[in-house]
Amino acid sequence: MLTTSTELSRRTLLRSTPALLALASAPGFVLAHGGSTHLEVWKNADCGCRDQWIKHLQNYNFSVKANDVEDTAEIRKGLGMPAEFAGCHTARAGGYVIEGHVPALDILRLLRERPQARGLAVPEMPTGSPGMERGGQKDPYDVLLIGFSGGSSVFKSYR
Repeated sequence: MLTTSTELSRRTLLRSTPALLALASAPGFVLAHGGSTHLEVWKNADCGCRDQWIKHLQNYNFSVKANDVEDTAEIRKGLGMPAEFAGCHTARAGGYVIEGHVPALDILRLLRERPQARGLAVPEMPTGSPGMERGGQKDPYDVLLIGFSGGSSVFKSYR
């Protein structure tokens, strides 16, 4: 039986798809295949976890401008993020509000898909979320997509 180059290409692609998907989710892929994404963050001066979250974002090629403020509630309110979704810091990227310890890949997905929404939130400070790592401890948490009306839906679950 004669094998064509199209069949070989298709077969090669199918065999390599799992490896390509794993590579595409790695920080190095993002660094090598895209420009920097700007994110501005506001936090209280005594917030220590923010620096770890910023390092996480920088691993995914985010350019981060950090601002220390007295009260993040005022910033959050000014950006239209409802108080019920409050985390320990507030950020803005690509016209969206990012509240709390949202993983970088979820922010990149938000910026790629561009849904009609206010932004993303991880309320409170779940252990195991970016910037809140505590060894192997991980609390389950959801990244919420916040609508303009203040409602939410699950954007991504971490269990």
